Amino acid sequence: MNSWFSQNKKPLIQSLGVFLLMFGAVILITIYYDFSQIDVGALLFLTAFLCCVFVAKNTFDMSQANDMSEELKKSVAVDLAVSSDELYVQLYKNSPVPYLIIDFEGHVKSANIAAVRMLGEKQTSVNGLNIFSRLRCDELEHLDFLVEKYRSGLAVSDEMVRVEKVGHGDAWALLSLFAFTDFAGERIGLLTLVDITKQKKAEDAKSEFVSLASHQLRTPIAGMKWSAELLLMDNPNSLNARQLKYIDRLLISIKRMAVLVDDFLRVSRFELGTFQAEYKKFNLTELFKDVMEEQSSRVQQKKLTVKTFFDESVSEIVSDQNLVRMIVTNLYSNAAKYTREEGTIHLGFARKDDNVVITVADNGMGIPVGDQDEIFSKLFRASNAVRNVPDGTGLGLYILREAVSVLRGNVTFTTTENVGTTFEVVLPLEASDLKDEASPEV
Repeated sequence: MNSWFSQNKKPLIQSLGVFLLMFGAVILITIYYDFSQIDVGALLFLTAFLCCVFVAKNTFDMSQANDMSEELKKSVAVDLAVSSDELYVQLYKNSPVPYLIIDFEGHVKSANIAAVRMLGEKQTSVNGLNIFSRLRCDELEHLDFLVEKYRSGLAVSDEMVRVEKVGHGDAWALLSLFAFTDFAGERIGLLTLVDITKQKKAEDAKSEFVSLASHQLRTPIAGMKWSAELLLMDNPNSLNARQLKYIDRLLISIKRMAVLVDDFLRVSRFELGTFQAEYKKFNLTELFKDVMEEQSSRVQQKKLTVKTFFDESVSEIVSDQNLVRMIVTNLYSNAAKYTREEGTIHLGFARKDDNVVITVADNGMGIPVGDQDEIFSKLFRASNAVRNVPDGTGLGLYILREAVSVLRGNVTFTTTENVGTTFEVVLPLEASDLKDEASPEV
Protein backbone atom coordinates (compact mmCIF):
# COMPACT_ATOMS: atom_id res chain seq x y z
CA MET A 1 0.00 0.00 0.00
CA ASN A 2 2.78 2.39 0.94
CA SER A 3 4.64 1.64 -2.28
CA TRP A 4 1.50 2.29 -4.40
CA PHE A 5 0.92 5.59 -2.60
CA SER A 6 4.56 6.67 -3.08
CA GLN A 7 4.43 5.84 -6.82
CA ASN A 8 1.07 7.64 -7.40
CA LYS A 9 1.40 10.45 -4.89
CA LYS A 10 1.52 13.34 -7.38
CA PRO A 11 -1.43 12.27 -9.62
CA LEU A 12 -3.49 11.44 -6.52
CA ILE A 13 -2.95 14.91 -5.05
CA GLN A 14 -3.82 16.55 -8.37
CA SER A 15 -7.00 14.45 -8.71
CA LEU A 16 -8.11 15.28 -5.16
CA GLY A 17 -7.44 18.95 -5.80
CA VAL A 18 -9.59 18.94 -8.98
CA PHE A 19 -12.33 16.97 -7.19
CA LEU A 20 -12.47 19.37 -4.21
CA LEU A 21 -12.45 22.39 -6.49
CA MET A 22 -15.29 21.15 -8.69
CA PHE A 23 -17.29 19.74 -5.76
CA GLY A 24 -16.96 23.08 -3.96
CA ALA A 25 -18.26 24.81 -7.08
CA VAL A 26 -21.29 22.45 -7.10
CA ILE A 27 -21.99 23.21 -3.42
CA LEU A 28 -21.85 26.96 -4.04
CA ILE A 29 -24.19 26.68 -7.04
CA THR A 30 -26.60 24.59 -4.98
CA ILE A 31 -26.65 27.18 -2.19
CA TYR A 32 -27.04 30.33 -4.28
CA TYR A 33 -29.13 29.09 -7.22
CA ASP A 34 -32.82 28.22 -7.16
CA PHE A 35 -33.35 24.75 -8.71
CA SER A 36 -37.11 24.61 -8.08
CA GLN A 37 -37.88 25.41 -11.72
CA ILE A 38 -35.36 22.88 -13.19
CA ASP A 39 -36.66 19.81 -15.04
CA VAL A 40 -35.11 16.97 -12.97
CA GLY A 41 -35.51 14.38 -15.76
CA ALA A 42 -33.74 16.54 -18.30
CA LEU A 43 -30.97 17.24 -15.78
CA LEU A 44 -30.45 13.53 -15.12
CA PHE A 45 -30.37 12.80 -18.87
CA LEU A 46 -27.78 15.51 -19.45
CA THR A 47 -25.69 14.22 -16.53
CA ALA A 48 -25.84 10.64 -17.86
CA PHE A 49 -24.89 11.83 -21.35
CA LEU A 50 -21.87 13.73 -20.04
CA CYS A 51 -20.77 10.67 -18.00
CA CYS A 52 -20.99 8.47 -21.12
CA VAL A 53 -18.95 11.00 -23.10
CA PHE A 54 -16.36 11.12 -20.32
CA VAL A 55 -16.08 7.32 -20.11
CA ALA A 56 -15.86 6.97 -23.92
CA LYS A 57 -13.16 9.66 -24.08
CA ASN A 58 -11.19 7.99 -21.32
CA THR A 59 -11.43 4.61 -23.09
CA PHE A 60 -10.26 6.20 -26.36
CA ASP A 61 -7.25 7.82 -24.65
CA MET A 62 -6.23 4.55 -22.96
CA SER A 63 -6.56 2.54 -26.18
CA GLN A 64 -4.62 5.13 -28.13
CA ALA A 65 -1.86 5.14 -25.50
CA ASN A 66 -1.59 1.34 -25.61
CA ASP A 67 -1.43 1.32 -29.41
CA MET A 68 1.27 3.97 -29.42
CA SER A 69 3.23 2.06 -26.76
CA GLU A 70 3.13 -1.17 -28.80
CA GLU A 71 4.16 0.64 -31.97
CA LEU A 72 7.01 2.32 -30.10
CA LYS A 73 8.19 -1.03 -28.75
CA LYS A 74 8.11 -2.61 -32.19
CA SER A 75 9.94 0.32 -33.71
CA VAL A 76 12.64 0.29 -31.02
CA ALA A 77 13.02 -3.49 -31.32
CA VAL A 78 13.46 -3.27 -35.10
CA ASP A 79 15.93 -0.42 -34.80
CA LEU A 80 17.92 -2.29 -32.14
CA ALA A 81 17.92 -5.52 -34.14
CA VAL A 82 19.16 -3.79 -37.26
CA SER A 83 21.78 -1.76 -35.42
CA SER A 84 22.90 -4.82 -33.39
CA ASP A 85 23.36 -6.96 -36.51
CA GLU A 86 25.35 -4.21 -38.19
CA LEU A 87 27.37 -3.63 -35.03
CA TYR A 88 28.30 -7.30 -34.63
CA VAL A 89 29.25 -7.61 -38.29
CA GLN A 90 31.51 -4.58 -38.05
CA LEU A 91 33.08 -5.80 -34.82
CA TYR A 92 33.73 -9.23 -36.34
CA LYS A 93 35.22 -7.93 -39.59
CA ASN A 94 37.37 -5.08 -38.22
CA SER A 95 38.38 -6.42 -34.81
CA PRO A 96 42.16 -6.40 -34.20
CA VAL A 97 41.75 -9.88 -32.70
CA PRO A 98 41.78 -12.66 -35.34
CA TYR A 99 38.38 -14.44 -35.50
CA LEU A 100 37.62 -17.53 -37.56
CA ILE A 101 34.42 -19.54 -37.91
CA ILE A 102 35.23 -23.19 -38.60
CA ASP A 103 33.27 -26.36 -39.18
CA PHE A 104 33.44 -29.60 -37.20
CA GLU A 105 36.56 -30.76 -39.08
CA GLY A 106 38.38 -27.44 -38.71
CA HIS A 107 37.81 -26.02 -42.21
CA VAL A 108 37.49 -22.24 -42.26
CA LYS A 109 34.02 -20.98 -43.20
CA SER A 110 34.74 -17.32 -42.48
CA ALA A 111 37.69 -15.23 -41.28
CA ASN A 112 38.02 -11.58 -40.39
CA ILE A 113 40.76 -9.26 -41.67
CA ALA A 114 43.07 -9.79 -38.66
CA ALA A 115 42.87 -13.60 -39.03
CA VAL A 116 43.73 -13.42 -42.74
CA ARG A 117 46.70 -11.18 -41.93
CA MET A 118 47.95 -13.54 -39.18
CA LEU A 119 47.81 -16.56 -41.50
CA GLY A 120 49.61 -14.65 -44.25
CA GLU A 121 46.93 -15.65 -46.75
CA LYS A 122 44.62 -13.83 -49.13
CA GLN A 123 40.96 -13.46 -48.21
CA THR A 124 39.92 -15.65 -51.14
CA SER A 125 42.26 -18.51 -50.18
CA VAL A 126 41.41 -18.71 -46.48
CA ASN A 127 37.93 -20.21 -46.82
CA GLY A 128 38.16 -23.99 -46.89
CA LEU A 129 41.63 -24.04 -45.27
CA ASN A 130 41.99 -26.55 -42.41
CA ILE A 131 43.14 -24.32 -39.56
CA PHE A 132 44.37 -27.26 -37.49
CA SER A 133 47.00 -27.99 -40.16
CA ARG A 134 48.49 -24.53 -39.55
CA LEU A 135 48.75 -24.80 -35.77
CA ARG A 136 51.58 -26.35 -33.75
CA CYS A 137 52.10 -27.06 -30.04
CA ASP A 138 55.32 -27.93 -28.23
CA GLU A 139 53.90 -31.44 -28.00
CA LEU A 140 52.03 -32.91 -30.95
CA GLU A 141 49.73 -34.87 -28.64
CA HIS A 142 48.56 -31.66 -27.00
CA LEU A 143 47.22 -30.27 -30.28
CA ASP A 144 45.35 -33.53 -30.86
CA PHE A 145 43.94 -33.21 -27.36
CA LEU A 146 42.68 -29.67 -28.08
CA VAL A 147 41.03 -30.78 -31.31
CA GLU A 148 39.27 -33.69 -29.60
CA LYS A 149 38.18 -31.37 -26.82
CA TYR A 150 36.56 -29.05 -29.36
CA ARG A 151 34.84 -31.89 -31.20
CA SER A 152 33.47 -33.14 -27.89
CA GLY A 153 31.75 -29.79 -27.37
CA LEU A 154 34.11 -28.53 -24.67
CA ALA A 155 35.54 -25.02 -24.67
CA VAL A 156 39.25 -24.41 -25.22
CA SER A 157 40.61 -21.27 -23.58
CA ASP A 158 43.97 -19.44 -23.80
CA GLU A 159 46.15 -22.29 -25.08
CA MET A 160 49.53 -21.22 -26.44
CA VAL A 161 50.05 -22.35 -30.05
CA ARG A 162 52.42 -21.58 -32.91
CA VAL A 163 50.72 -20.38 -36.10
CA GLU A 164 52.45 -21.15 -39.40
CA LYS A 165 52.35 -18.08 -41.68
CA VAL A 166 52.90 -18.30 -45.42
CA GLY A 167 56.20 -16.61 -46.29
CA HIS A 168 56.39 -14.61 -43.06
CA GLY A 169 57.73 -17.01 -40.45
CA ASP A 170 55.67 -18.21 -37.53
CA ALA A 171 53.55 -16.34 -35.00
CA TRP A 172 52.63 -17.23 -31.43
CA ALA A 173 49.07 -16.89 -30.23
CA LEU A 174 46.69 -17.73 -27.39
CA LEU A 175 44.00 -19.94 -28.89
CA SER A 176 40.39 -20.05 -27.67
CA LEU A 177 37.75 -22.19 -29.37
CA PHE A 178 34.05 -22.47 -28.59
CA ALA A 179 31.67 -24.88 -30.28
CA PHE A 180 28.01 -24.03 -31.01
CA THR A 181 25.17 -24.87 -33.43
CA ASP A 182 24.15 -22.39 -36.14
CA PHE A 183 20.62 -21.60 -37.33
CA ALA A 184 20.75 -24.47 -39.86
CA GLY A 185 21.61 -26.98 -37.14
CA GLU A 186 25.26 -27.40 -38.21
CA ARG A 187 27.94 -27.72 -35.52
CA ILE A 188 30.52 -24.98 -35.98
CA GLY A 189 33.08 -23.20 -33.83
CA LEU A 190 34.34 -19.68 -33.14
CA LEU A 191 38.15 -19.61 -32.95
CA THR A 192 40.18 -16.65 -31.71
CA LEU A 193 43.95 -16.19 -31.92
CA VAL A 194 45.37 -13.45 -29.68
CA ASP A 195 48.79 -12.55 -31.09
CA ILE A 196 51.55 -12.82 -28.43
CA THR A 197 54.52 -13.05 -30.80
CA LYS A 198 56.24 -9.95 -29.39
CA GLN A 199 55.76 -11.08 -25.80
CA LYS A 200 57.03 -14.58 -26.62
CA LYS A 201 60.15 -13.24 -28.32
CA ALA A 202 60.84 -10.98 -25.35
CA GLU A 203 60.46 -13.89 -22.90
CA ASP A 204 62.71 -16.08 -25.03
CA ALA A 205 65.32 -13.34 -25.22
CA LYS A 206 65.30 -12.93 -21.44
CA SER A 207 65.56 -16.68 -20.92
CA GLU A 208 68.43 -16.93 -23.41
CA PHE A 209 70.24 -14.10 -21.65
CA VAL A 210 69.81 -15.78 -18.26
CA SER A 211 71.02 -19.07 -19.71
CA LEU A 212 74.09 -17.45 -21.28
CA ALA A 213 74.89 -15.45 -18.14
CA SER A 214 74.49 -18.54 -15.97
CA HIS A 215 76.89 -20.52 -18.15
CA GLN A 216 79.45 -17.72 -18.10
CA LEU A 217 79.18 -17.26 -14.32
CA ARG A 218 79.95 -20.91 -13.63
CA THR A 219 83.63 -20.51 -14.58
CA PRO A 220 84.54 -17.62 -12.21
CA ILE A 221 82.52 -19.23 -9.39
CA ALA A 222 84.44 -22.46 -9.81
CA GLY A 223 87.69 -20.45 -9.80
CA MET A 224 86.80 -18.66 -6.56
CA LYS A 225 85.84 -21.92 -4.90
CA TRP A 226 89.05 -23.61 -5.97
CA SER A 227 91.18 -20.68 -4.77
CA ALA A 228 89.47 -20.63 -1.35
CA GLU A 229 89.92 -24.37 -0.96
CA LEU A 230 93.61 -24.06 -1.92
CA LEU A 231 94.07 -21.51 0.88
CA LEU A 232 92.79 -24.10 3.35
CA MET A 233 94.91 -26.87 1.87
CA ASP A 234 98.14 -24.86 1.56
CA ASN A 235 99.62 -24.94 5.08
CA PRO A 236 96.41 -24.25 7.06
CA ASN A 237 98.49 -23.82 10.25
CA SER A 238 99.73 -20.49 8.91
CA LEU A 239 96.18 -19.07 9.08
CA ASN A 240 94.81 -17.67 12.28
CA ALA A 241 91.29 -18.26 13.56
CA ARG A 242 89.92 -15.04 12.06
CA GLN A 243 91.33 -15.87 8.60
CA LEU A 244 89.85 -19.38 8.74
CA LYS A 245 86.49 -17.88 9.70
CA TYR A 246 86.60 -15.51 6.70
CA ILE A 247 87.47 -18.37 4.32
CA ASP A 248 84.57 -20.42 5.68
CA ARG A 249 82.21 -17.49 5.06
CA LEU A 250 83.66 -17.10 1.56
CA LEU A 251 83.03 -20.76 0.77
CA ILE A 252 79.45 -20.51 2.07
CA SER A 253 78.78 -17.46 -0.12
CA ILE A 254 80.34 -19.17 -3.14
CA LYS A 255 78.14 -22.21 -2.56
CA ARG A 256 75.02 -20.03 -2.37
CA MET A 257 75.99 -18.22 -5.56
CA ALA A 258 76.58 -21.55 -7.33
CA VAL A 259 73.15 -22.81 -6.26
CA LEU A 260 71.52 -19.58 -7.44
CA VAL A 261 73.25 -19.75 -10.85
CA ASP A 262 72.22 -23.40 -11.25
CA ASP A 263 68.63 -22.46 -10.42
CA PHE A 264 68.58 -19.72 -13.04
CA LEU A 265 70.10 -22.08 -15.59
CA ARG A 266 67.44 -24.72 -14.91
CA VAL A 267 64.67 -22.13 -15.19
CA SER A 268 65.96 -20.87 -18.54
CA ARG A 269 66.20 -24.42 -19.91
CA PHE A 270 62.65 -25.21 -18.86
CA GLU A 271 61.28 -21.98 -20.34
CA LEU A 272 63.20 -22.29 -23.61
CA GLY A 273 62.13 -25.91 -23.95
CA THR A 274 65.73 -27.06 -24.41
CA PHE A 275 65.71 -29.40 -21.42
CA GLN A 276 65.49 -33.02 -22.55
CA ALA A 277 64.96 -35.75 -19.99
CA GLU A 278 67.26 -38.77 -19.96
CA TYR A 279 65.38 -41.87 -18.84
CA LYS A 280 67.22 -44.74 -17.19
CA LYS A 281 66.77 -47.20 -14.36
CA PHE A 282 68.04 -46.19 -10.91
CA ASN A 283 67.57 -47.01 -7.23
CA LEU A 284 65.17 -44.55 -5.60
CA THR A 285 66.12 -45.45 -2.01
CA GLU A 286 69.78 -44.65 -2.64
CA LEU A 287 68.81 -41.33 -4.20
CA PHE A 288 66.80 -40.38 -1.10
CA LYS A 289 69.68 -41.32 1.20
CA ASP A 290 72.12 -39.23 -0.88
CA VAL A 291 69.84 -36.19 -0.64
CA MET A 292 69.47 -36.67 3.12
CA GLU A 293 73.26 -36.81 3.46
CA GLU A 294 73.65 -33.57 1.50
CA GLN A 295 71.22 -31.78 3.85
CA SER A 296 72.48 -33.42 7.05
CA SER A 297 74.37 -30.35 8.32
CA ARG A 298 71.25 -28.14 8.39
CA VAL A 299 69.16 -30.95 9.90
CA GLN A 300 71.70 -31.52 12.66
CA GLN A 301 72.13 -27.79 13.28
CA LYS A 302 68.37 -27.36 13.88
CA LYS A 303 68.10 -30.68 15.77
CA LEU A 304 65.36 -31.93 13.46
CA THR A 305 63.91 -35.42 13.62
CA VAL A 306 63.61 -37.12 10.23
CA LYS A 307 61.29 -40.12 9.89
CA THR A 308 61.60 -42.08 6.64
CA PHE A 309 59.32 -44.60 4.95
CA PHE A 310 60.63 -46.35 1.84
CA ASP A 311 58.36 -48.82 0.07
CA GLU A 312 60.42 -52.01 -0.35
CA SER A 313 58.36 -53.02 -3.40
CA VAL A 314 59.74 -50.01 -5.25
CA SER A 315 63.38 -50.91 -5.66
CA GLU A 316 64.05 -49.20 -8.99
CA ILE A 317 62.19 -46.83 -11.30
CA VAL A 318 62.74 -45.69 -14.89
CA SER A 319 62.90 -41.90 -14.98
CA ASP A 320 65.31 -39.00 -15.22
CA GLN A 321 67.53 -39.34 -12.17
CA ASN A 322 68.66 -35.71 -12.18
CA LEU A 323 65.10 -34.39 -12.28
CA VAL A 324 63.93 -36.73 -9.52
CA ARG A 325 66.91 -35.69 -7.41
CA MET A 326 66.01 -32.06 -8.07
CA ILE A 327 62.43 -32.70 -6.91
CA VAL A 328 63.42 -34.50 -3.72
CA THR A 329 66.16 -31.99 -2.91
CA ASN A 330 63.83 -29.00 -3.27
CA LEU A 331 61.13 -30.53 -1.08
CA TYR A 332 63.51 -31.82 1.60
CA SER A 333 65.63 -28.64 1.77
CA ASN A 334 62.47 -26.51 2.03
CA ALA A 335 61.16 -28.71 4.84
CA ALA A 336 64.48 -28.38 6.68
CA LYS A 337 64.60 -24.61 6.07
CA TYR A 338 61.06 -23.77 7.20
CA THR A 339 60.67 -26.25 10.08
CA ARG A 340 61.39 -24.79 13.48
CA GLU A 341 64.19 -26.15 15.64
CA GLU A 342 63.58 -29.63 17.08
CA GLY A 343 60.75 -30.13 14.59
CA THR A 344 59.91 -33.28 12.62
CA ILE A 345 60.12 -34.13 8.92
CA HIS A 346 58.49 -37.15 7.28
CA LEU A 347 60.17 -38.25 4.06
CA GLY A 348 59.58 -41.23 1.78
CA PHE A 349 57.82 -42.86 -1.14
CA ALA A 350 55.29 -45.60 -1.84
CA ARG A 351 53.78 -47.39 -4.81
CA LYS A 352 50.29 -46.48 -5.99
CA ASP A 353 49.13 -48.46 -9.02
CA ASP A 354 51.69 -47.77 -11.77
CA ASN A 355 53.03 -44.66 -10.04
CA VAL A 356 55.32 -43.78 -7.18
CA VAL A 357 54.13 -41.19 -4.67
CA ILE A 358 56.89 -39.08 -3.10
CA THR A 359 55.81 -37.45 0.16
CA VAL A 360 57.58 -34.80 2.24
CA ALA A 361 55.75 -33.50 5.33
CA ASP A 362 56.86 -31.08 8.05
CA ASN A 363 55.43 -29.33 11.08
CA GLY A 364 56.85 -25.96 10.11
CA MET A 365 55.34 -22.52 9.49
CA GLY A 366 52.89 -23.62 6.75
CA ILE A 367 51.68 -21.47 3.86
CA PRO A 368 49.15 -18.63 4.42
CA VAL A 369 45.81 -19.06 2.66
CA GLY A 370 46.30 -15.90 0.60
CA ASP A 371 49.63 -17.16 -0.80
CA GLN A 372 48.68 -20.71 -1.71
CA ASP A 373 47.49 -19.98 -5.28
CA GLU A 374 50.84 -18.41 -6.18
CA ILE A 375 53.18 -20.80 -4.39
CA PHE A 376 54.45 -22.41 -7.64
CA SER A 377 54.97 -19.07 -9.39
CA LYS A 378 58.44 -17.96 -10.42
CA LEU A 379 60.24 -15.74 -7.86
CA PHE A 380 57.30 -15.93 -5.45
CA ARG A 381 57.76 -16.56 -1.72
CA ALA A 382 55.07 -16.81 0.92
CA SER A 383 54.72 -13.75 3.16
CA ASN A 384 55.65 -15.60 6.35
CA ALA A 385 58.69 -17.17 4.63
CA VAL A 386 59.93 -13.73 3.55
CA ARG A 387 59.43 -12.45 7.08
CA ASN A 388 61.00 -15.33 9.01
CA VAL A 389 63.56 -16.79 6.55
CA PRO A 390 64.88 -13.96 4.34
CA ASP A 391 67.35 -16.25 2.55
CA GLY A 392 65.55 -17.55 -0.57
CA THR A 393 65.01 -16.87 -4.28
CA GLY A 394 61.45 -18.10 -4.85
CA LEU A 395 62.64 -20.44 -7.63
CA GLY A 396 62.61 -23.79 -5.82
CA LEU A 397 58.93 -24.70 -6.13
CA TYR A 398 58.74 -23.23 -9.64
CA ILE A 399 61.59 -25.52 -10.74
CA LEU A 400 59.90 -28.40 -8.91
CA ARG A 401 56.65 -27.89 -10.84
CA GLU A 402 58.48 -27.68 -14.18
CA ALA A 403 60.50 -30.83 -13.43
CA VAL A 404 57.34 -32.73 -12.47
CA SER A 405 55.68 -31.55 -15.69
CA VAL A 406 58.59 -32.82 -17.81
CA LEU A 407 58.25 -36.25 -16.13
CA ARG A 408 54.49 -36.32 -16.85
CA GLY A 409 53.59 -36.30 -13.15
CA ASN A 410 51.69 -33.97 -10.86
CA VAL A 411 52.31 -32.24 -7.55
CA THR A 412 49.83 -31.31 -4.81
CA PHE A 413 50.08 -29.99 -1.29
CA THR A 414 48.05 -29.54 1.88
CA THR A 415 49.01 -26.92 4.42
CA THR A 416 47.88 -25.06 7.51
CA GLU A 417 49.66 -21.95 8.68
CA ASN A 418 51.69 -22.50 11.86
CA VAL A 419 50.90 -26.23 11.72
CA GLY A 420 52.80 -27.65 8.74
CA THR A 421 52.84 -28.61 5.07
CA THR A 422 52.69 -31.87 3.14
CA PHE A 423 53.79 -32.14 -0.49
CA GLU A 424 52.96 -35.13 -2.68
CA VAL A 425 54.55 -35.76 -6.06
CA VAL A 426 53.14 -38.53 -8.26
CA LEU A 427 55.49 -39.88 -10.96
CA PRO A 428 55.23 -42.85 -13.35
CA LEU A 429 57.18 -45.91 -12.20
CA GLU A 430 58.04 -46.87 -15.75
CA ALA A 431 58.65 -44.17 -18.35
CA SER A 432 59.46 -46.59 -21.16
CA ASP A 433 56.79 -45.02 -23.39
CA LEU A 434 58.68 -41.73 -23.15
CA LYS A 435 62.15 -43.18 -23.46
CA ASP A 436 62.17 -43.18 -27.23
CA GLU A 437 61.07 -39.54 -27.34
CA ALA A 438 63.89 -38.35 -25.12
CA SER A 439 67.32 -37.39 -26.40
CA PRO A 440 70.46 -36.42 -24.46
CA GLU A 441 70.57 -32.89 -23.16
CA VAL A 442 72.59 -30.47 -25.20
